[in-house]
Amino acid sequence: MANPSPQQDGKPKADAALRPFFPNLDSIRIALESGQIGIWSWDVRAGRLTWSSNLERIHRLPPASFDGSFAFFESHIHAQDRAAVLAAIREALRTFGAYSVQYRLPATDAEEEHWVEASGTVIVENGEAVQMLGICRDVTDRVRLDRELRVRARQQEAIARIGARALTETDLQKLFDEMVATVAEMLGVEFVKILELVPGDAEFLLRAGIGWKPGLVGAAHVSTGPGTHAGHALASGRPVVLEDLAQETRFSGAPLLAEHGVTSGIAVPIAGPDGRAYGALTAHARRKLRFEAHDVSFLAAAANVIAGAIQRQLLDQRHELMIRELRHRSGNLFSQLLALFSQTARNSRNLADLVSKYEARVLALANAHRLITEGGWRSTSLMELMRTLLAPYVDRVAFAGPDVFLEPDQTFGLSTAVHELATNAMKYGGLSSPKGRLEILWSVDRTERGPMLTFHWKERNGPPPKRARKPGFGSRLIGMVIERQLNGELRRSFGPEGLDATLVIPLTHERWPARRAQEDDTPS
Repeated sequence: MANPSPQQDGKPKADAALRPFFPNLDSIRIALESGQIGIWSWDVRAGRLTWSSNLERIHRLPPASFDGSFAFFESHIHAQDRAAVLAAIREALRTFGAYSVQYRLPATDAEEEHWVEASGTVIVENGEAVQMLGICRDVTDRVRLDRELRVRARQQEAIARIGARALTETDLQKLFDEMVATVAEMLGVEFVKILELVPGDAEFLLRAGIGWKPGLVGAAHVSTGPGTHAGHALASGRPVVLEDLAQETRFSGAPLLAEHGVTSGIAVPIAGPDGRAYGALTAHARRKLRFEAHDVSFLAAAANVIAGAIQRQLLDQRHELMIRELRHRSGNLFSQLLALFSQTARNSRNLADLVSKYEARVLALANAHRLITEGGWRSTSLMELMRTLLAPYVDRVAFAGPDVFLEPDQTFGLSTAVHELATNAMKYGGLSSPKGRLEILWSVDRTERGPMLTFHWKERNGPPPKRARKPGFGSRLIGMVIERQLNGELRRSFGPEGLDATLVIPLTHERWPARRAQEDDTPS
């Protein structure tokens, strides 16, 4: 068939060619146009294919581009679907049966995938198939909906399956490894990682992952700053979709993504019950992927499962810890109180001095114990602990440091040390002068021993320190709790304005359960 002329009687010539087969074509055409359905006729013997005018639009073709040949139609079927369409046509011609098939249009970079559904009937004369008549319609929305429903059902089944596992699995690492594999399969991505927020909240640890280079899982760290994908999600508190890293303007992405050739992805925070995040869950692909709303919801649900598993195991460990602490600390506490009394009495000038010193030291322990027990034996905010211990001097103290939370042993030990430092500063140091002030700074650093808290105590505008003064029990107590009890370090120096003390304490990953709980029977 020759190329159709632009118009004939105000209608495309292609419509006129169909009129012998559809006498009421005008009425039919109006109805079909409203339903976005096109009509076609194929003269099998002559090899002539006739389309209604809207079929070019349905096939995403320019107007007047169809040349009437079967080869043209064949070339505008997706390469992966072409064989199935031709097989369906041959079968209809052989059996004189109905013809029905769905096929995709050739993919382009500018458009999403489009689907067309074709159906027809065979006209038979003298036992020979001479013609096929049928319709085509765009079923892209229906196919996408069907596909989305199937994908959603698979994703929901996956969440239900791994959620059930999370209720009973005691090995979190095993659960995490299964989770990243499941997410990679459901989203069709190469890279998935679970990022653990480490003490100080400045970095994530790559706790579990799939697709990453060997040696990175369990060792690599990613910044929590807003310049990374996961950091941006953590700061915003909601899922963040990355369409194309090369075109992204909100953040530059962690070097880890560039090293693995990542293009697109999703990052969601793993939220904790107290407003502090546990970490982040991310999924990334090398190719450019379009993530739908249900994909984002699936990853958020997976993050909730992770958060629930962490919280459940933390509660189990906290329950065990409370039972163990009641058993051990009840005896240790009395021993510690007796030791404090004995040493305080030995270094007191009189009964009034003994009562004052002893009451202050017991009160410091009581305040630390209150913060721990009121929090359900959870980790304690370092800032809250400092404000509680230094409440009488808070208008003369400057605090600066990241959001750090301490485990019970660290809370008890540091509270004892800070109380002794404050007492010494009030008697002889920076707080003994009306103009004296304290600067308390802390930071968290990653070392070979793990995360370490570096705590700086700086006295300013105080009287010149007397270095010749014999260290008292309070000074020795600081060394005992920091170096012996907490396995840390203590450094002290005396400048013209007062004491500078640095306490270095090992930290645990207070937001996540320990990988292997160990019972410590050693008295503190």
